[in-house]
Amino acid sequence: MNTKKTPSFLKDKVRKLKKRPVALIAIGLSIVSYCTYNLLQNNITYENLNIAFKSNKEVEYGTEKFDPKKLIAEISEGALTNYTKAVDTSKVGTQKLTFEVKKNNIVKKFSVLLKVKDTNVPVIDLKEKEVSIYAGDAYDLNSNIQAVTDVVDGAIPYSESDLENSSFYTINYSEFDYNKVGDYTIYIKAYDSNGNISEESFLVHVKEKPAPRFVATPAPQQIAYSNAPATVDTSSVLAAARSLLGTRYVSGGGSPETGFDCSGFTSYIYGVTGVSISRSSSGQLSNGVPVSEDNLQPGDLIIWANNGSNAAAHSSVYAGDNTIIHATSNKGVQQTNLDNWKSWGQHIIGIRRV
Repeated sequence: MNTKKTPSFLKDKVRKLKKRPVALIAIGLSIVSYCTYNLLQNNITYENLNIAFKSNKEVEYGTEKFDPKKLIAEISEGALTNYTKAVDTSKVGTQKLTFEVKKNNIVKKFSVLLKVKDTNVPVIDLKEKEVSIYAGDAYDLNSNIQAVTDVVDGAIPYSESDLENSSFYTINYSEFDYNKVGDYTIYIKAYDSNGNISEESFLVHVKEKPAPRFVATPAPQQIAYSNAPATVDTSSVLAAARSLLGTRYVSGGGSPETGFDCSGFTSYIYGVTGVSISRSSSGQLSNGVPVSEDNLQPGDLIIWANNGSNAAAHSSVYAGDNTIIHATSNKGVQQTNLDNWKSWGQHIIGIRRV
């Protein structure tokens, strides 16, 4: 049997074919190894990227141009490339801020909660630290309070009882007796809507009323009463007055936004009709023309004094049906029966038709 020998050139080809898969496998393994290595390195780099934040992540309400980078204690790996720059400190609450660090084109994001807090207590402004009155003279404790304000809540209203989740101030006058001689400490406590509390106090000295001296009584001055028609549109005055029922009382206040005291209220409701009257109760005694109580008409100004005195202490507007509309320290703008108000220690010293 004859056996032919394989030509040498065929042997070379067979040898080369046998070697090619091995080379391809080697190249493939190299690529896989390279990718795996890079992936592991990237993972290590990503895990090492880190921002350590400070323990205090709070900012005070109203802080201007707060820089969130102040929250960062340390960046151990990478560089800060982006972060939340706009922080709204005009609202109390929590805001989410984001930060990004980068290294070797690998970016990692971090987030942190920033609390905008209000720690400012309400401000209580008093007119006087000490007040003196005579025994028997009624005294409105609210009249010594100039204003109670807060940076978040603005003007804080008076309340005789606690108002949950709201801003208000109270006056502790349980021991105060204006009929009894002595010194009384009056405590004011103010609360804002974020739980901050402030306190203030003032002294009321109730003195013995001096014995009356004999003074020759001058002949009573005859008042020339008028029954002329009003020059102001009284229907507009009363419409303005009724629209403000329930508005809070603020000593020195003269607008719906801030609140009213008594003369601030009456001067405002006449002012909306384009007629200017005095801002004070005593000044309003000279506005318009005098009118007798028998000729009282809706829209007339009524000026009052505390019993035992003839000094102007309160202003109101007659609303008809034996009622007045006025701003009182305990209930704000309200409509009251005229006779009831007389029985509470007040008397009329002037009625003016404007």
